[in-house]
Amino acid sequence: MNDMISQVDVDLANDSPDVCVLSPASAPCATSIESTQTTSETDRDFPLKEKLKILLVDRKIPYIPVTTKIESLCTLGTGVFGVVELINYQKKLYAHKRARQKTREQRNSILDEGIKLSDINQRHPNIQRLNFINLHTNGIVIDYCSNGSLDAFVRGTNLDYTLVNVLHWGYQLADALSFLHSNNIIHRDVKMQNILLKDNYQTLVLTDYGTATQLGKSWMTDNVGTPITMAPEVFAYNQYAEQCDTYSWSIVFWQLITKQLLPYGNNGKGFLISVVRDKLRPDRINHCPELFLALMYRAWHSDPNERPKLSFIKKVLRLILNELPEPKQTYTDEMADGIQYRWLNTYKLSKKYLPHKPRPDDQKSINLYEEHLAAMERIIKMQQDLSELQKRKEKIDEYEEILNANQQLQESINELRSKIVDAKGK
Repeated sequence: MNDMISQVDVDLANDSPDVCVLSPASAPCATSIESTQTTSETDRDFPLKEKLKILLVDRKIPYIPVTTKIESLCTLGTGVFGVVELINYQKKLYAHKRARQKTREQRNSILDEGIKLSDINQRHPNIQRLNFINLHTNGIVIDYCSNGSLDAFVRGTNLDYTLVNVLHWGYQLADALSFLHSNNIIHRDVKMQNILLKDNYQTLVLTDYGTATQLGKSWMTDNVGTPITMAPEVFAYNQYAEQCDTYSWSIVFWQLITKQLLPYGNNGKGFLISVVRDKLRPDRINHCPELFLALMYRAWHSDPNERPKLSFIKKVLRLILNELPEPKQTYTDEMADGIQYRWLNTYKLSKKYLPHKPRPDDQKSINLYEEHLAAMERIIKMQQDLSELQKRKEKIDEYEEILNANQQLQESINELRSKIVDAKGK
């Protein structure tokens, strides 16, 4: 850590537009930060230098040195304060979130999100991970989710999903939010655009913690979030707590089931008044299991205290999923990259027939993988047999054409012979 402190010696007084780093004399020990600073103090007025101290010294987050410049491969998304870019660092793809205009306010916002991510001490498969701090940009380096946002996936016309997918995504989102709440964190901006997908659309990752906040001693009254998924008590500036995330979950769940992103139509923000005053909610879904309807109706109840905890929703969805048939094995993007050309291009197979990577610690998973490979071999053998049959059929058709031509020729010869015989007789 001392090497890091000695390396980054540019002070905020330099007013560098690109870099905010630590000077050696100002770097306290980890215990001094822990004893004097708390996460609740890290608002936008808190000096950038102190926020870097919390991340690098206290939280011991790995960093990318100032002298290491990372090439941006492409832009993944742009928000009010930040730009998210795809980068390649240490032979691995990451998402790099940096300030959009390099102002102190925007850099503060990015580091605030980094501190909120570092508040999560344990790893969770559906929570975005903070991997590095980029000292050159004061940006955060997080996991890259190669399948894009859930919003873009639902909008896509060439992709499809089933109710089983919805249950898995709904469960994963409830699990992620329940995990945040157990760590005294409210997300406050749960929406389709902030939910990413990876592992061939099987794994959901909740991201963008710019509006997340700690569960304090008193309830919050800030108006933050996105209108469509915003709980009525948040819009009305009433007191609210973690139940606002439960409301947002219910709207996202409705959007997934119906494959409609606008539950109230294209009427701007006017629907918000009806949501608060008239208790307007999305339309009832026809032919939807009553249990799912009951979950949504409870979760978007106008009284936050009547909404079930997300830990309860998670348990209900888990029970439903346990009763469903064994899902097909999923495969990672890395696995797919290596086998798509061989299986798809060589054997001209549909993507759904790709062999799926097994879980090495699960014998049932390994058995399923072996069965899948055996099925693949049968399909390939059948295709080869069909190909041979097709070739034989083409040969037979060719022979039949020759025979027909010979027969016609023979008939013509016989007819000519008859005429010759008749002519000689006369």
